[in-house]
Amino acid sequence: MSGRVTIEDLAAKLGLSKFSVSRALSGKSGVAEATRARVLRAAHVMGYRLRSEGGRSLGQILFVRQEIDPVSSELWLNMLHGAEEEAERLGFAIVPRQARYLVDAAALDPAVVGMILAVPRPGDVLDYATRTGLPIVCASYVSPLSRVDQVVGADWEAGVAVARMLTGLGHRATAFVHVSTLPLGRAERWRGFRDGMLETPGAIVEDLVFDEVAGFRGAFLGFLEAGNLPTALFCAHDGIAVNAVSELSRLGLRVPEDISVVGFNDFAAAIQVSPRLTTVRTPQVEMGGAMVRCIADRLANQTRGLGAPQRIALVAEIVRRESTAAASEPLWVARILRGERAA
Repeated sequence: MSGRVTIEDLAAKLGLSKFSVSRALSGKSGVAEATRARVLRAAHVMGYRLRSEGGRSLGQILFVRQEIDPVSSELWLNMLHGAEEEAERLGFAIVPRQARYLVDAAALDPAVVGMILAVPRPGDVLDYATRTGLPIVCASYVSPLSRVDQVVGADWEAGVAVARMLTGLGHRATAFVHVSTLPLGRAERWRGFRDGMLETPGAIVEDLVFDEVAGFRGAFLGFLEAGNLPTALFCAHDGIAVNAVSELSRLGLRVPEDISVVGFNDFAAAIQVSPRLTTVRTPQVEMGGAMVRCIADRLANQTRGLGAPQRIALVAEIVRRESTAAASEPLWVARILRGERAA
């Protein structure tokens, strides 16, 4: 339709009264849920926007989070920012909500038209979310064949790209550093990194796992004691990479002259450590926007419950900084181990 879409246009299109359309758009009671869904879908298709009629919204999208933790809080906040920007453009309102408060689908505000599950393990709240019958999109990997949409980063591709960057710098002995590969995103990064390293004849890639309580230092020394001679470390996220740089410095190692370190996500800490981290910049803001578009598309589709679930992976980019350089012989290993034994 051309020109500004109004409530009158929606009412005429749907054969409803302006009163019913207005209440449906504002989330007020007195309108059947089936009618509200019809109005919202038509509003999206016809281009009715947030500012079209006195600031009314096409409905609320819950942005569901779990408790904030130091590692992932920046990731989820960036996604929330992207979701809010896209929601405003399309005429929806984003409402942050802690997952622990989602206990009763029947008590859900009728203005809610969809949910974004921005949680590391969506299975924890997915049962509740699907019972609402609303469009659901997850910001992390769902179970195979799960009937909900998913928007993530292209983790396998990112791992391959990091491996190719390091082999291009002459690195042949590397390790993937993490505390767990249970989160599927990390497992995909590890798989991609391994696949990319093994493209180069003679390349070695190992798995370096450490306990967060015990710390990186002991695990790294044990890794060296086992006969490993790494020239580069790819860390599962920037928090681990910052920790690694700090502990390597305490051991007397120079980054990147002795050993290169690569992070993941490009959090603020990546440029607050010295040397600044080479890392993978994930499209966190764009992921938030993509999730809102998934929900809007479902609402616009009259058969949204029958459409095949989508698996959307957004491509990241490598940001080269000072923590990586050409590989050098790991002559420091014997010195470090002698020092530790003497201590």
